[in-house]
Amino acid sequence: MEYKEYNHNVISKIYEFECYNIIDIENDFGKKKWRIGKFLDLLYRKRIRVRGNEDGDFLSVKGYVYVSNKDIEGILGVYYYKDSIKILIDKGLIFKDDSGNKRNRFDYNKKLSFFKLNDEFFNCNKKKIEIENGVFNRYLDKRNERITEEFITKSDDLLLWEKYCCVNSDLNIQNLDEVIDLRVENKLNEMSEKLSWDFVGIKMKDRINKNLNDIESWKNKYRIDKKNEYDIIVDDLNYLKSNKFNDLDNVFKRDGYGKRLYNCYSRVIREYRKYIKIDNEEVVELDIKSCFLSLLYVFIKRLNSDIDDDLIIDVKKKLTELDGSFESRNGIEFVNKFKSIFENDGIYSNEDNSIEFRDYYDLIRLSYGEKKYNELSRNSFKELVFKVLFSDSNIKKTIKMGDENIDEVENRLFGVEGKKLMNDLRKIDLNNWIENKGGRIKKYNRGNNISLILMNYENRVMDILRLILMKKRIKFISVFDSLMVKKSDYKEIFKLGNSVLSDIDKSLKFSVKTDLSWEEIKTI
Repeated sequence: MEYKEYNHNVISKIYEFECYNIIDIENDFGKKKWRIGKFLDLLYRKRIRVRGNEDGDFLSVKGYVYVSNKDIEGILGVYYYKDSIKILIDKGLIFKDDSGNKRNRFDYNKKLSFFKLNDEFFNCNKKKIEIENGVFNRYLDKRNERITEEFITKSDDLLLWEKYCCVNSDLNIQNLDEVIDLRVENKLNEMSEKLSWDFVGIKMKDRINKNLNDIESWKNKYRIDKKNEYDIIVDDLNYLKSNKFNDLDNVFKRDGYGKRLYNCYSRVIREYRKYIKIDNEEVVELDIKSCFLSLLYVFIKRLNSDIDDDLIIDVKKKLTELDGSFESRNGIEFVNKFKSIFENDGIYSNEDNSIEFRDYYDLIRLSYGEKKYNELSRNSFKELVFKVLFSDSNIKKTIKMGDENIDEVENRLFGVEGKKLMNDLRKIDLNNWIENKGGRIKKYNRGNNISLILMNYENRVMDILRLILMKKRIKFISVFDSLMVKKSDYKEIFKLGNSVLSDIDKSLKFSVKTDLSWEEIKTI
């Protein structure tokens, strides 16, 4: 009997780690070495995509990543995966969290396991090697076909367009070490500045001081992290161009929480963005000015109108149900207090024209007096506002600014009635806004309602813009509230975008985040 040889479409590649190379794996696992190598490669890439985040659930912060049990069985083998995982754990190469059964937060039927790689995998030298096992390559081929088909079938038009735009993009940094050094310098300045912020907690300051006390060790580790992140982005782009969704685990998606759209560049650091190219052309970044606060302003205006908006109708109904009255918690004082800063376009001055300010954050900064204005940056006040808005009641009550307690800070930021609305929004149930929420890993927390509302509004506004650009066949890359567009297109998109935003609400405006001169920007 003759057997037909199977020709796999593309031979898969994996990272080989100096700390535990393919020979080491073969010594421990024999013929299963490629499956083990692929599993370690998967854990590494998953972690790098979120490495350094201080947000997320408890396991994510501690360095764990999830893998579906179906993928574990497919990669390691149905009959061998438990023994293989036990050996890796016993050797201290990986760690597993067994604190209860887990399920995918957006797909209740998908069971998950949580793993953490030994830190040596991130710090050692690594290289890409081809998987030599034909049977395993065949499995990966079939898995790739299935995942690609699922993506095409389940994705909306905007997500497919985003994929197309990313296929036509590149990230190539020739002077990577210099760019990473700039990032290190910026990060150190940011850390040092945070130590002077009254509203930063003791744990955060202790963590910063620990890093600064061993600064060379922190720098070396941080440089390695940024180099790893860059390599993964470039890898993802290569996988994308080769149509290998098997290795693009959860890179392209629209989440079920704030409906945000994710792509290869969603978490790219700002120092890398200027090196992105679309159709081999430099990009300019446009974003919505003071996006979340502008959207909060729009949201409160709409709450106090008769506009036919399903999200507004739902929130207003639930606010009324708190005690039968909406008028006492409508937050309109915030709109009245800050109308001039949100609805006018220009540069403002204090009474003696000694200080210029441009937006809400600078206005709040100036409201604490010229001494605070000169001591603290605009970014510090942005962080303050975000912490107040997005913290639950327990964390929020610890916030202070100078001699002001949290009640006084909130009065300054939102007005007395605006503060009451913010606090009431944390009391209503918006669990119905979260899609496929059955079996979520983390219990729904009403304290996160404001971020949930603003993410949904951000996405709705951005989808309107993205849809118009897609219909005009204009390429762009989204990063949440911003668009990276070709330099030859940015003037057209800037005008078009501001026209669209003005139709939604005249307080919404595009700004240009770029190295272009002010003379160039003025001509738009």
